[in-house]
Amino acid sequence: MSGLKRRFLAFGLLNIAITTVLLQLLLAINLATGLATLLSQLLNVGLGYVLYGTQVFRVDRLGQYSAVAYGGLALLLWWGNWAGITALAQAGLSRRLAALALIPVLATCSYLSQKHMVFPQRRQS
Repeated sequence: MSGLKRRFLAFGLLNIAITTVLLQLLLAINLATGLATLLSQLLNVGLGYVLYGTQVFRVDRLGQYSAVAYGGLALLLWWGNWAGITALAQAGLSRRLAALALIPVLATCSYLSQKHMVFPQRRQS
């Protein structure tokens, strides 16, 4: 496994742990799924943008392009999380288990999108 993937997993686990605890607490107090996922996603975005940009992909400077791209990715991931939890809950899985089941799918989408679109490596000439 490359250093990039190891760093993504390490910082991703930290980010996921913090935001999953928040999401589980919000779902446990019976907050609506949309609001619960939105609030946890906002925390995830703030932590993730800085951690992934500076520590994982090691960009020299977090710029406007990466901020907009990361924000767009965050919106897509939030929608996917909300829709996925809702669909799995309708299929009979608890919302809390559905949220946990979606972590690997969303993490894979996040990694590939960040690597290729949000923080692409500039090739040296």
